[in-house]
Amino acid sequence: MIILAGLTALVVLSMAVCYGFFREPNHVRLRTIMVQSGGLADHLAGKRAVLISDLHIGSRFHRAAAEALRMISELKPDLIFLTGDYVKWNGKTAAYENALDFMSRLKAPLGVYAVFGDSDYSFSRKSCEFCHEAGGYGPVTRHSVKFFKNSGKYIETDKGRVFIAGIDAGPGLDEATGIASLLSKDAPVILLTHSSVIFDSIDTGTDILVLSGDTHGGQVFLPEVIWKLIKWKPDPEHMHGFFQERKKALYVTSGIGTSHLPFRLGVPPEVVVIQFGDKGRTGHEDV
Repeated sequence: MIILAGLTALVVLSMAVCYGFFREPNHVRLRTIMVQSGGLADHLAGKRAVLISDLHIGSRFHRAAAEALRMISELKPDLIFLTGDYVKWNGKTAAYENALDFMSRLKAPLGVYAVFGDSDYSFSRKSCEFCHEAGGYGPVTRHSVKFFKNSGKYIETDKGRVFIAGIDAGPGLDEATGIASLLSKDAPVILLTHSSVIFDSIDTGTDILVLSGDTHGGQVFLPEVIWKLIKWKPDPEHMHGFFQERKKALYVTSGIGTSHLPFRLGVPPEVVVIQFGDKGRTGHEDV
């Protein structure tokens, strides 16, 4: 009986390991967030945005990245948001070329907006090509992605304007730098940041949606208390999902790629659809 139980446990463990390495990292989930209250719901009513993060592309264009592109193409969003880590840590030239190729395929009528993650700076000379032409100082022509570095811009819709901003995660930079000036706007704000750590510093009366990645949702599903104990990421209270405190809201995506090990279990990669409306309440998720 003990032997049979042991064999059963071994089989289950083997199946979980195989699933975690070969199935889940390549099975991209579509997750929908409904933003149905506040200024963003009013000014972007009827619009659809897509959020992706943490591609961690290497020398090969992995299956999850290709699947994410296919999904985005079919969704035809009005806005696309990217929150960093497009290449794997210490990725070489091929990784950056693949990431730039990915960006060149992203199109949205109201714009494609992005911030950098820490891994994007791990080959600093090549990282410049996200914003500038190789070997020159002119703006990049390979893609239409607008990168924010502690800056932002207004976009106009027929219902009002929205301020889209981004906090940079570059080396030696504090992700909270300049946050006050970015948020003191006469319009609702969408804030892109690689890490969610700044969310707690934002006043709960601010009409804002913060979008971030970085965590991969942990890559393995664990109770929140475990993440708080091991402190693997700087904001363990916001590892993955939707959070709201009065008028401010946050979504932390599980991202597309992986780091350390190409393994996921219980936290699949995801393309996040943000649907803006003018009825109901913010925060409902359709997984």
